[in-house]
Amino acid sequence: MLSRPHPCLGWLHISPADTRRVMDRLLAERDAALEVDPTFSGMPQSFIDWTWHTWLPSHLHRYEKQVEAHMLYLDSKIGTLNSELEKRVGGVLDDRDAAADLRDRLQRELDAREMAS
Repeated sequence: MLSRPHPCLGWLHISPADTRRVMDRLLAERDAALEVDPTFSGMPQSFIDWTWHTWLPSHLHRYEKQVEAHMLYLDSKIGTLNSELEKRVGGVLDDRDAAADLRDRLQRELDAREMAS
């Protein structure tokens, strides 16, 4: 059996043994959520919390390289998004700053005129 993506951390491929344990936990959490609300759908928040607070910290040593690789990917993605934002929003921010500067300059002129009167 090949590794499979973690149901909550889709980028993390976990071993078959971990897949079995994680899926058992997910199904138990889903069943508990359905007992409370028979119309429940989606991933139970309790499973997400368990993944981040319990499962990942205790299994990080096995998946550290994948986590580090994903962090490098996220760093690259953040850099790309920052560049795109600067391209799209940079001109708008410059226009906003120029308008604010002009408003402030005009306000100073009005204030100076009032003081002179």
